[in-house]
Amino acid sequence: MEKNYRELFFSESQEYLKEINKALVNLEKNPQDEQSINEIFRHMHTLKGMAATMGYKELAEFAHHLEDAFDNFRAGKSTLTPEIMDIVFESIDAFTTVVEELREEKPISVDIPSYLVRVSSLVSKGERKEYPQIPQEYSIPIDEEYIKKLKEENKELLKGEVTLQDDCLLKGARVFLILKRVRMLGQIVQVIPSEDKLKDGTFGNSFHFFLATKELPEKIEEEVSKVLEVKEIKVSKFTPSAEKAEKKRGKATSYIKKIQSMRIPVERLDKVMNLMGELAIAKSRLTQTVISKDYTALEETTYLIERLVSSLQDEALKMRLLPISYILDNFPRIVRDLSRKEGKEVDLDIVGSEIELDRVVLDEIGDPLIHLIRNAIDHGIETPQERRKVGKPSRGKVLIKVSREKGHIIIEISDDGRGIDVDKVVATAAEKGLISPQEVSKNDYRQILDILTTPGFSTSEKVTDVSGRGVGLDVVRNKLDALGGRLDLETQRGKGTKFILTLPLTLAIIKAMLVLVGEQIYAI
Repeated sequence: MEKNYRELFFSESQEYLKEINKALVNLEKNPQDEQSINEIFRHMHTLKGMAATMGYKELAEFAHHLEDAFDNFRAGKSTLTPEIMDIVFESIDAFTTVVEELREEKPISVDIPSYLVRVSSLVSKGERKEYPQIPQEYSIPIDEEYIKKLKEENKELLKGEVTLQDDCLLKGARVFLILKRVRMLGQIVQVIPSEDKLKDGTFGNSFHFFLATKELPEKIEEEVSKVLEVKEIKVSKFTPSAEKAEKKRGKATSYIKKIQSMRIPVERLDKVMNLMGELAIAKSRLTQTVISKDYTALEETTYLIERLVSSLQDEALKMRLLPISYILDNFPRIVRDLSRKEGKEVDLDIVGSEIELDRVVLDEIGDPLIHLIRNAIDHGIETPQERRKVGKPSRGKVLIKVSREKGHIIIEISDDGRGIDVDKVVATAAEKGLISPQEVSKNDYRQILDILTTPGFSTSEKVTDVSGRGVGLDVVRNKLDALGGRLDLETQRGKGTKFILTLPLTLAIIKAMLVLVGEQIYAI
């Protein structure tokens, strides 16, 4: 597999998954949004084809199941309930993890068959509500309640993975014989892919089954191995939703990935090539001028080369620019997950996402922005009940506004929540011995910000996986300082809080005079 095709696959997959997450957030707010459903279906169809082309069979099968699910939603065969949306979001997260692990050439940690079962059972759940006479076998939803019921009957749920030989001609017949033997040892709960595809033999060389039984895994393996043309059989105990423990730890930062590659507009490349051509001509001209000892022409040529090098430098720096939407497009999903975890209702608005920023700066500001979003949702936005009591709409608002000002990028993150309790901040800081209350002016936001960005400082009375450990704002400020930026604060009790990040447009090369003093070199 050629490296450039592989990198292109992962780059495009990341873009498609970003668009899918945006569409899912919209779809959750409006389950009847046909445009979002169609968009997700198209993207999953594309991802399926790309994965199959690259030889990632399990990933292609995963995408195919998600595509089938959205085809059902598109046709109105299944209803997008909150329960279904949760599992779809979790499945997309798992799919994204698989893509990242393949990119980094790590072992796949995601139990793909368990997700295939969940996606398949979602579709069957929806169909049972509308057509109660259809599914019986192979459509039992697998969840903790079902596992508990099996244990009461002294049974286990086993997962079997069967791979047929590559030269197997009658795959459908072999599958029939395998499932016949398996059915004699227990109840088949689910098969992947669908039974129709297994009968037709249109499923590649492997399939999965889930069996409720009192038998040991070794017994199932022994029976399946008796069927001819079985290349490999693995049977193990199955526990659903193993990924939930990981989810509880919070995965917001996993949405922000380091930029591995970037697309550069052709016109920018053309400008660089033109400048390189002019520079080559100027170099030849310089050589001729030196030979002829024409010092007037030498001065002109030197000035020309200086101008061309400066222009080339500017264009090279522009090639590093990316729209800030590259990271902000992930934020609707982040806000959705954090607000649900906190039991709050939050809408996110983004203004100015088309503004460009240096790639290196973009890489560095992702985590600081997430810290500020966490603060807004955890500390700022009230619960729906609290908001209604004070006459606010039940849904809170978070605004990310990006603008350009005098060679800098300004990012404002504001919320319409409770605002910062300045009295509590000062009292907590005094209690911890950080300040004397008399030293602080409660109207001086710089002083309040200095307290809030003190390492280990927090006003939270409880520690959660979202906040309360005193880690966050100090990290944000240190990161901005390292980038040559600045953090400012505005807050109004009962009205909300605004954090203002001032960043350099690009980490440009600055002209300086080098001075040698002793053995030290200084730049002026």
